[in-house]
Amino acid sequence: MGKRSGHHYIDETCIGCGACEHACPGKVDAIERLEQDFLGRFIIRLDDCIDCAFCIPMCPIACIHDARAEGVVEGSGGYSRIRELQAWAERRDASSADAT
Repeated sequence: MGKRSGHHYIDETCIGCGACEHACPGKVDAIERLEQDFLGRFIIRLDDCIDCAFCIPMCPIACIHDARAEGVVEGSGGYSRIRELQAWAERRDASSADAT
């Protein structure tokens, strides 16, 4: 059995309001602000997400999605794109931390 991964993601239309971060259960804490992002956008760490979906109704602009509801499943192009976006965010955070 492989490592479990969540299915919720935040698209690029995020306005950085933080409502999703506050909705994420405290022990899970899978949502974080992208460091060094000019717009202050958030991401969902897929490896930490438990798919509770508490964040979805809190988002005022509906930028949080469940990949399964959109027909995107692990191994498909869309899911791979979500993973690429998450990896990009992690690399960006790491490089900004190294610069300080």
